[in-house]
Amino acid sequence: MAAAYASTGYKVCLLDMDVYAPSLCSYFRKTPRAYLNDLIEGKAGIEEAIFKVSDGLNLKGELHLGLASPSKEDIQDIEIRHDQKWQLSALKQFLSIKRQLFSEHGFDFIFLDTSPGIRFWSINALAASDIMLMLMKISDMDIDGTKKMISEIYDSLTRFGSKNYLILNKVGGASPREEYNDPSSIATIEEEISRAVGMPVILSIPCYCDLQFNRHEYLSAINTPTHGFALKVKELVEKLDKF
Repeated sequence: MAAAYASTGYKVCLLDMDVYAPSLCSYFRKTPRAYLNDLIEGKAGIEEAIFKVSDGLNLKGELHLGLASPSKEDIQDIEIRHDQKWQLSALKQFLSIKRQLFSEHGFDFIFLDTSPGIRFWSINALAASDIMLMLMKISDMDIDGTKKMISEIYDSLTRFGSKNYLILNKVGGASPREEYNDPSSIATIEEEISRAVGMPVILSIPCYCDLQFNRHEYLSAINTPTHGFALKVKELVEKLDKF
């Protein structure tokens, strides 16, 4: 999604705020000069921790990346070794970094990839966001978990002006059996889920097996622009642009 925005001409920054189980380092296969952990602690500057990854991707805009450290020691450090005073100081530092990325570095959008659940930095990332997108599968377990997240976290944040939307992931629609691809049935599911969890559904993404079982799917939204998944990402971008 971040790459899709960059492809239309925007300057975009994608930050891996899943500091408890970072994955973007494996996805992009990059090693930065400094990690977001260092940036939050004041041990590194933005120029060291945020770097451009869009060269060679033929984008109209720019895609920049900030990675959380994947080392076991750094994960333990940020999770359990700091007291509340440090956590609050780090949150203020992060909010200052966000302001600098917009005002001094000219970014149009900042995307925060968060961890699931209600851990400290997950909530921080949500609290720092203007729009929150929650992904879920349409199983009873996911529905119950999503309802709990909305009641405990999302409802509180929307009181301060944030918008939130639900994305249904791996729904029917890309099946070789046509009876599972009925758009009207998907619309019905969206309405039922929206009522059940109390959050509007902005998009449903079918389960594309070729992507799900691909060893290293990489920026399909721009590398395979005619693929059904890429078209869905484009649809999401167009819907959000209207808000």
